[in-house]
Amino acid sequence: MAPRKLAGDVVKDVGRRIRLLRTSRPGPPLTQAELAGRAEVSVSFLSMLERGERSPQLPTLARLAEALEVPLAELFGFDADPSRIENLYRPLVDYCRRRALTRRDVERLVALAKIVFGETPSRRLGQNG
Repeated sequence: MAPRKLAGDVVKDVGRRIRLLRTSRPGPPLTQAELAGRAEVSVSFLSMLERGERSPQLPTLARLAEALEVPLAELFGFDADPSRIENLYRPLVDYCRRRALTRRDVERLVALAKIVFGETPSRRLGQNG
């Protein structure tokens, strides 16, 4: 019985990882429809994958990785410690933690970054929304 639970956990972890990669990629996040189109899967199937309700075959995972512009191994880039953060982002996360930023502070910081890097934020700095 334990191996089935383990396999189910892996399926859910891969699904969460796909969703994370889809929504937190550089630039605008991909919608499920955009990723599904790029990977040649249906939106409903992608949705079930992201929820861990379906176990994809290896060719499907390869198409998803290609559509996400990541190596296939990145879809399995999870471990027992969900707080693991890529070294590239560590200084930014450390700064935010040292300053004990609130959610609003982080939203303002992201809005500022969007301005600095030429994106239009959804709302202006300092405005309540």
